[in-house]
Amino acid sequence: MKITRNWEILILGGASGTGKTSIGRQITHHYNIDLVRVDDFQMLLEATTTPETLPELHYWNTHPGWQDEGINNAVKRLVDVGRVLTPGLIAVIKDHIDEGIPMVLEGDFILPELVYSFDIPKVKSIFIHEPSREQILQNYIAREGQLQQFRADASHAYGNWLLESCAKFDIPIIESRPWNNLMDRIFEILK
Repeated sequence: MKITRNWEILILGGASGTGKTSIGRQITHHYNIDLVRVDDFQMLLEATTTPETLPELHYWNTHPGWQDEGINNAVKRLVDVGRVLTPGLIAVIKDHIDEGIPMVLEGDFILPELVYSFDIPKVKSIFIHEPSREQILQNYIAREGQLQQFRADASHAYGNWLLESCAKFDIPIIESRPWNNLMDRIFEILK
């Protein structure tokens, strides 16, 4: 069934390991539009800046013992990167709106405050949430073939932070499971 698109930009946020990229691909395939990954901007900026100019983006490389600082610090660092990227993401979204080029913008570093700055019908947003830390861990194993306990813990905590933050801004958030009807549930929100 083909669902009509009544938006130009879909902002798809959520923590790592929740299925954002997979569902983003399905959405963009359904509408025949582009998927734009925030991770690409983060990698581009990390490759073209220095720790002195953008320390937030280089934190994990310049602090080899960052995991010893705990989960709360990891969540803070993810939010810090999101805040550094937000002005650039706003510019990209505005350009796509001005040019009439639809897209799904997806990524871990999308913050509710970015979404809140676009209260217009052309921009829709959904955050994907996986409440189970164990499921996130299994998703990492399936995707990357290795056990990543700390990363799953950090992603789970960040996902909970996003959940609370989305509630403050009244931004739609949807659980990633059951996966088999996630697209239908997303289409319901996008109506």
